[in-house]
Amino acid sequence: MPRCVPRAASGGAGGGERNLGATTIDIRLLGPFQVLLDGSPVVLTSSRQRALLATLALAAGRLVSIDALARGVWGETPPAHIRGSLQTYVMRLRRLCGEDSVVTEPDGYRLVVDPSRVDALRFLQTLDQAAATTEPAQRRELLTAALGDWGGVPLEGVGSPTLAAEWGPLLTERYLFAVEQRIDLDAGLVPDARLVAELTDLVAQHPLRESLWERLVRALARAGRRAEALARYAGLRALLADELGVEPGEDLRRLHAELLAADAGPTVHTVPRQLPFDVAGFTGRGPELAELDRLPPGGASGIVVIEGTAGVGKTSLAVHWSHRVRDRFTGGQLFLDLRGHSADTPVTPGAALAGFLRALGVPPESLPSTVEERSALLRSRLAGSRTLMLLDNARDADQVRPLLPGPGNLVVVTSRNQLRGLVARDGARRIALRSFDDRDATALLAGSVGSQRLAAEPGAVAELVELCGRLPLALALAGERASRFSGVSLAGIVEELRDQRLRLDTLRDPEDAGTDLRAAFSWSYKALRPAAARFFRLLGLHPGHGFTLSSAAALAGADLREARELADQLAAAHLLNQPGTDRYQFHDLLRVYAAELVESETTAAERAAALRRLLDWYVASVAEANKLVRPDLLTEDITLDPAPLPAVRFAQHEQTIAWYTTERQALTALVGIAAGHGWTAHAWKLAWLLRGFFAERHDRDDWITTARTAVAATRDAGDNTGLQYSANNLGSAYLRTLQPDKALEALEEARAASEAGDGTALTVAILSNLAGAYYVRAEYAEAERHALQAVHLARDNGQRTFVPHALLNVSASRIGLRDYDHAAEAAQAAHEAFADLGDRYHAALALGNVAEALEGAGRYDEAESAGLAALAELKELNADYGTIDVQITLGRLKHRTGRARDASGHWAEALTVSQRLGDPRVAEIQALLASVPTENPSPGDAPYP
Repeated sequence: MPRCVPRAASGGAGGGERNLGATTIDIRLLGPFQVLLDGSPVVLTSSRQRALLATLALAAGRLVSIDALARGVWGETPPAHIRGSLQTYVMRLRRLCGEDSVVTEPDGYRLVVDPSRVDALRFLQTLDQAAATTEPAQRRELLTAALGDWGGVPLEGVGSPTLAAEWGPLLTERYLFAVEQRIDLDAGLVPDARLVAELTDLVAQHPLRESLWERLVRALARAGRRAEALARYAGLRALLADELGVEPGEDLRRLHAELLAADAGPTVHTVPRQLPFDVAGFTGRGPELAELDRLPPGGASGIVVIEGTAGVGKTSLAVHWSHRVRDRFTGGQLFLDLRGHSADTPVTPGAALAGFLRALGVPPESLPSTVEERSALLRSRLAGSRTLMLLDNARDADQVRPLLPGPGNLVVVTSRNQLRGLVARDGARRIALRSFDDRDATALLAGSVGSQRLAAEPGAVAELVELCGRLPLALALAGERASRFSGVSLAGIVEELRDQRLRLDTLRDPEDAGTDLRAAFSWSYKALRPAAARFFRLLGLHPGHGFTLSSAAALAGADLREARELADQLAAAHLLNQPGTDRYQFHDLLRVYAAELVESETTAAERAAALRRLLDWYVASVAEANKLVRPDLLTEDITLDPAPLPAVRFAQHEQTIAWYTTERQALTALVGIAAGHGWTAHAWKLAWLLRGFFAERHDRDDWITTARTAVAATRDAGDNTGLQYSANNLGSAYLRTLQPDKALEALEEARAASEAGDGTALTVAILSNLAGAYYVRAEYAEAERHALQAVHLARDNGQRTFVPHALLNVSASRIGLRDYDHAAEAAQAAHEAFADLGDRYHAALALGNVAEALEGAGRYDEAESAGLAALAELKELNADYGTIDVQITLGRLKHRTGRARDASGHWAEALTVSQRLGDPRVAEIQALLASVPTENPSPGDAPYP
């Protein structure tokens, strides 16, 4: 059995497992894995234990979920009993490190360790501190301290391919970038020969990293070893040609040219005119262009950030506007692609400054060696010059800030990141680009397809715009494809794009990486830290168009604080939109990309666990909402699994409806998702709990669809209890749409399921609904028989809340039988019972039945009083659907008592509501209105007194 074996200070092996009573633990991950307890090294002979400890250490005092630990320890092949296996390994760690070293949480474990005792976290924290300081000496000191922790290949010997894949590239990239920054700061302070030696070793380890080669060539040149510098460049060029078939990057080629021209005379100063070609056929962006036109060329508004997601047209807008106003900038125009999000290495501030200074006439040999000095020289050269600087595709504020030229000039920055620091600290003005509206999207398509072709297929054009998410680059690619295949209809192009799995493949040019949407999205995705990348992937499973922070947290298995931090990272990178403080949504094509990633980069088990957490949270939240919407739906059979986060709480009925309206797409989709995964109980319970919302909001199609899904799932699973609820739910939906034959079929299946089992609290409701179905079929005696059965059974079972519902159907059946007095008695009893229960809505409906029964009995005064009271209550409750029958009754009463005009008023109101709600009684009401004479009554037609 593997175990942790402490090593003696001399290096010999210790004698077995024991509790060392350690007060400090140090974990070294930057190089060969090592653990020190109170300064003494220990050996973990089990690779699983090493992987477990490393996974916990990288979270340093924060909760690590069971799923995350399983990924770290076993990768994609976890054991059958994950929790039990983890408990065994955790127990061994506690024996070694102390009982309190690993804390058990409800959803995982937490290592009690200060982040500063984990070298990888200390390394990253120190680098972040270095990036935050503007003082060169302090930054150099912090970089040197961070690099002192580096010990070689990260996570060597940990035994976790998953951790190595997630953290290794990040740590290595941060290390190399830090080394490059420190070398830049060392220039002039450390002998060039020493830097040459260090860089020679580094390029041997990382032979394809051009930024290291550039520094080596430059250091050789500064040391007077020009021939060696040229030889090194030649060697790199040959290496790149052999390995990759490419030339060195622009910065290295420029440096090579400088070396070759070192003996030439000084450069003649010219006014720079570096803007790229203007965009042909530029479309839209009227408000943004107007806002840019209002910018002065200098002063406090001298920086503007154009930010937005990949493909939204940031560069096109910036270049087009810059051409429009270039004559305002007498100092010229500087342009640079900073490559912040691309396949190439981002341009360093030092390289960017060197390029700008050369463009302004500074000889290469006169360039200062440090970024700070170059930045100061640029500000001096551009002071008050009225120069326009366009910095395209910036990665972050740190890349931009050294390039700022100072007052008297204008800087336009484009970025996929929000560059919040540039706005907050440097006073930049932000212009956030969103996707086109329908008009501009159609205009962009017309530029490549032609207006005549668009006019011939308006439906296909509208769907094409929708499938492209109104994203300018996607629309341009779709338009190019349509123009290339002129014989193919736009509907044919739409058919290609409908398949979400192929959409990003279709919207690309394989010969031009700059138009590959998937590649463009990937550059933003790959810049994320592992936790944010996982969060982004899992959000691709969310079925809603938008989502709250709580639902995203449930999906990811994170707490709210962690989810907020991760969502903020995605929003800052424009991988998520944030329309509200607690609301997020994908751009449509980014949703497609996230869905691709979650399929390709996560296991089926991880996807299923995420969806199960999301379902648990939504079902719990809908149950909470039903405490105010339909508390009677929360029967003893509606048991819930624990939710990963607290469910939504509601104070008012209106809040529940607003929440449902926002979440409706996700809620209805989750019924199908649950059924598809075999989670039958989740499927039928969610469909059942949604029926009150469907009824109140008149979402009949969703009601029928989700109920059918639940019926099929419970029938296939042999779940009699679930089938009773689901089939009864479907029958209710068919009743609401006046489809009595289908309702009877569903309700009989519900009754059969009830009889096959022990029955449930729902048996009364099934009988009551059967009465309703027979009523709609005008089989009133059969309806009364079922309704009375329901009343007696509910009373026998003590089901107080079901009695008045059954009585309501008794009254309706007796109205159909023209037994009006007894119908009125049943309706009055139902009204009083509903009132006692505090159910104002159904009490008002029962009062409407009282009015209809009394009107049939000829007791017009009593009927009118009851009807008007019911109508007033329903209007106060904003229950428009319930008013229809009452308005019909009042109209019939007044028509019979000689008040035709009043009758028309009631029926006209009923018709308006029916048409607005899509109610099937429209034809019936139109017939009633047609029965009213249009001429004025004669003087002899006295109204009913």
